[in-house]
Amino acid sequence: MKEVVREAIRELILPEFDAVRGELKELRGRVDEISVRISDLNQHVIELGRRVDETNKRIDSVREELTARIDETNKRIDSVREELTARIDETNKRIDYLSARLDENTKELGSLKAEIVELKTRQEIIDDVVRRIGKLEEKVFA
Repeated sequence: MKEVVREAIRELILPEFDAVRGELKELRGRVDEISVRISDLNQHVIELGRRVDETNKRIDSVREELTARIDETNKRIDSVREELTARIDETNKRIDYLSARLDENTKELGSLKAEIVELKTRQEIIDDVVRRIGKLEEKVFA
């Protein structure tokens, strides 16, 4: 009887085991396929990471170059600004000097105008005296 029970169990279980083995084999195939796909994706991700790293290095390099250029441009701007400031200061000094001279000349011109007015007045007086003397001479010698 044991043997009959064993045989019955074998007949019932063995086909199920075979079916489970077949399914396991199919699942292993799928797992192997998925594993290959994951490996491919992993390689792709690693390659993308490498590309990102290279891109970041290039960006850093360009950033450093631009920073250096900006610094050099700022130095040149500062140099030009200093030069222009010095030239403007020198021009302002010249303007101040010329303004002072202009003030002096204006005062001198005002003084000369006053002298001219005074000389014209004297000349008019002299002309009047000469005219009167001329009239007197005419009367005396006439």
